[in-house]
Amino acid sequence: MSGRPSVLAVLAAAGALALAGAASAGLAVGVNDDAPKDPAVAPWFYAMMQETGLRIDTLTLLWDESAPGEIAGAALADEALDAAAAAGVTVELDLYPAHSTAFTHGVRCRVSSDPEACGDSARIRQFGAWAAAVAQRFPSVTQFVVMNECNQPRFVNPQWDVSGANQSAGICGRALAAAYDAIKAVSRTATVWGVGLSPRGNDNPHARSNSSTKPVTFVAALGAWFRAFVRKTHRTAGLMDGFDYHPYPVPQTQPFERGYADPKEAGVANLPRIYEAFYQAFAGTPQRTIGQQRGGGLGVSLNETGVQTAAARPGYVGIEVSGTGSGGVLGDYAGEGYQARWYRRMLDLLACDPNVRFVNIFHLVDEADLAGWQSGLYFVDRTPKLAARTVRSWIAATGGGCRGRARPWSPSPAAALTPPALPRAAGAARALPAQAP
Repeated sequence: MSGRPSVLAVLAAAGALALAGAASAGLAVGVNDDAPKDPAVAPWFYAMMQETGLRIDTLTLLWDESAPGEIAGAALADEALDAAAAAGVTVELDLYPAHSTAFTHGVRCRVSSDPEACGDSARIRQFGAWAAAVAQRFPSVTQFVVMNECNQPRFVNPQWDVSGANQSAGICGRALAAAYDAIKAVSRTATVWGVGLSPRGNDNPHARSNSSTKPVTFVAALGAWFRAFVRKTHRTAGLMDGFDYHPYPVPQTQPFERGYADPKEAGVANLPRIYEAFYQAFAGTPQRTIGQQRGGGLGVSLNETGVQTAAARPGYVGIEVSGTGSGGVLGDYAGEGYQARWYRRMLDLLACDPNVRFVNIFHLVDEADLAGWQSGLYFVDRTPKLAARTVRSWIAATGGGCRGRARPWSPSPAAALTPPALPRAAGAARALPAQAP
């Protein structure tokens, strides 16, 4: 496109400022929202981001195994990149398969000591080649998130092998390694974040629906797989340059300070659980760990989080599927004030955590379909919520810096270098039909 070189220079400069990861730069705040892929929306969207002080927008590109070399939506992403650059907003690309069974064919793997036995190797190589093609197609983009919520069957299915042990971590690890190496071959300076974990799961291979893996369980399984992978391949590189996590509070009625009661799940207030699990999983391997200890320093991104509000105004369609006690989108917990206070407390806490590089609120603007997510800073009619003013004021007052007590983290003295034993279901797992992508 005409004018591309100057746009790239602007965007590269913005990216270096927003995502360099230096603690002195403070917490960067952005959104995860594909809305600016619509050329009619992009100018307003990025102008509002600029006005609010938001510096990052994550756009999603999906890999379709039926057309493995195609970058669907590339032209629309081009236009969004131009509009973002003009507003000084950094764009990060989120890359993952469009279908949950892309690497598994919906099959539970047999038990094997071979870390490359589970998953379709040909498709994993194709995914890596596609990730390289994306990096080549968009040379201004230096930040990539690879894979998404691999601990949920909506994105990797099945989660478990025939014995009831986790298999999604190894499959996700293989795909991440392939994409990491491919992107680095295009640009050694690119930053690859993995793996966009969901904050919750059930660790139940027999669940009739949503048979998922708790994040602490998943990280342990990923580390165990990586150790075997390193032994087999003699790999000297890590899997990721930073760790990505999605600390949604579900239900959002849970007290902010307590977060998840289950020690294998974690919200914003429970991030040290994830840091400890990551350390135990990867310490002593080529993968850098999280924390301020020797061998630590791995950055953390929170690429998705949000608290929903009620949509009592025109423009929304459908039925609120989270309007229950389990979802928490009801009563005072769905009010603008609650959302604004939650975001303020989140920003205050994260700004004092030197491990967290940036946090993205899921959506600048609500999804119109109530079956989706209404955690944006703006209603669907573009009216600002109270949270928009709260976030803007916080950024203007703090510049993303810590105004309280710094919260560095290092592993507990009792933390062992050997990863914890992985949970396994009792008895043989029953065969379950694969869920639809």
